[in-house]
Amino acid sequence: MSTATALRPQPYRSGDLPDSIRVAFCSDSGERLDGHFGSCRQFMIYQLCAREARLIELREAPPPLGPLKGEDNILRRVTLISDCHLLYVLSIGGPAAARVINRGVHLLKPDGGSLQTQLDALRQMLERGPPPWLARIVSAPITSYFEGSD
Repeated sequence: MSTATALRPQPYRSGDLPDSIRVAFCSDSGERLDGHFGSCRQFMIYQLCAREARLIELREAPPPLGPLKGEDNILRRVTLISDCHLLYVLSIGGPAAARVINRGVHLLKPDGGSLQTQLDALRQMLERGPPPWLARIVSAPITSYFEGSD
């Protein structure tokens, strides 16, 4: 059984983690930042604050060669993560990146690595006092990923 199927999202209600942000990771394995935005199998959604990172949802992405192709695939994927503050992705094309940013999601492209390493670094940043770019994001409201669909 893969790590991705072994992971179980934990319940989350608005307000459970005060001063938290919602973070999406493009992942094929479920444990590494190893997905390209246009072809990853899933988005792992975490609610994160300085003291805790909680996996709250696994969102299955449409297959890139399935019924949704090209622009429709990008729009569906952007909609899936549009309630997140941050998107961690290994790679993303220019048009898709523009759509993600236009939805108000801050895009981060580290050099891969484990999701736990990325989560720990982000939690430490929040704990020490976020830099200005992250402080603005922490204060931004999130909406349902079904709102604002094109």
